[in-house]
Amino acid sequence: MKHEQPPDSVGVDGSAASPKSHAPVRAGRVVILLSVVALGVAATGIFDRRHAEERLARWTNEQAVPTVALVSVRRGGDAREVVLPGDVEAFYDASIHGQTSGYVREWRKDIGANVRKGDILAVVETPELDERISVAESELLKAKANQALAHVTAQRWNSLRNSAAVSQQAADEKDSDANAKNAEVEAAQANVDRLKALKAFANIVAPFDGVVTARNVDVGSLVKADSNDGAALFTVADIHQMRVYVRAPQSYAAALKAGMKATLALPEYPNRTFDATIATTSHAIDKKSRALLVELLADNKDGRLSPGAFARVHFQIPPDPDAITLPADALLFRGDAVEVATLGLDNRIALKKVKIARDLGSEVEITGDLGLEERIVTNPPDSIGDGEEVRVMDAANEKKQAPPGLQGARERGDHPKSAEEMTQTERGRGE
Repeated sequence: MKHEQPPDSVGVDGSAASPKSHAPVRAGRVVILLSVVALGVAATGIFDRRHAEERLARWTNEQAVPTVALVSVRRGGDAREVVLPGDVEAFYDASIHGQTSGYVREWRKDIGANVRKGDILAVVETPELDERISVAESELLKAKANQALAHVTAQRWNSLRNSAAVSQQAADEKDSDANAKNAEVEAAQANVDRLKALKAFANIVAPFDGVVTARNVDVGSLVKADSNDGAALFTVADIHQMRVYVRAPQSYAAALKAGMKATLALPEYPNRTFDATIATTSHAIDKKSRALLVELLADNKDGRLSPGAFARVHFQIPPDPDAITLPADALLFRGDAVEVATLGLDNRIALKKVKIARDLGSEVEITGDLGLEERIVTNPPDSIGDGEEVRVMDAANEKKQAPPGLQGARERGDHPKSAEEMTQTERGRGE
């Protein structure tokens, strides 16, 4: 049985088509498909490039706006410590000089001796004064003898006046002479008393309870009366309580008031402090030093504080409730003016002038037209201007965001590209 083969493909005109006739059609289809793919890739590249350029421009504009951090205004301040040098002095301090001339016969108290009021410190030998006392006493005896004679004479002349033997004038003269002799006796007695009072100063005594802090005499030393130019014979100090004098700068004058507590630190007692209280101030600023003299009192029952010692006086200055406290790096110094940069609700800078009331180091107390609701820019750039727009750094102190392409490179750990390199890469991708 004879099998017939199927007829070959028939063309449009009815003629049989050969396999080679299909090749141009297939090639055309491939070219069209490739053209469509190429156009799609080109369109995608152009779109990506334009999108990248827009993102880059937007990121660049955002980075042109300064990023700032804010700090709040703090009303009042913290109690702060002020340390000033002070001089420790005795509560009473007496320099004892000689009241009568002579030579020291003996001294009974040396330096460091505790004395009571009236204790004899030294005895002065006064031969010249003793002689003067003897003469004065003789003059007193003579005056008393003349006084007795004048009184007897006056009595006799008054008795003769009754018998008209003498005149009234003569009797009056005798009475006047008796009165004069009475005055001479009183003068002589006063002279004796004065010299004996000087003799009492031959005993150098302590004027009050205290301790002898200086002795500048020895046996045989010459003592001259009314000579205050030389060194004192003795110095006695009452140290049961000490006075501490501090010269405080004028800026602290208003804060240091009577009754305020303080502590003393002395070099010889590095591990101990002493309590003191402000007793008074001079209420006047010294013209030369521009300082206020402050007097403090410190108990010294154990005698550890010594007159003439140096002390560092620690004052606790209470905070000023009306003070405005800012970090020092929030200030802008432009010429002679001090300004702060405040941020408005529209994120634009408003510069306000202030004055520094007190410099505390890392912080300052200022005065000016600032309210508690003000937002202050900390560490503002020197180029910042009034009305300039800024961005506020968030609480986490975030870093400046990079463009998406650069951010993705950072996340992958690649070396970050610059903006120009990223643009060239996008353009090459599009092409």
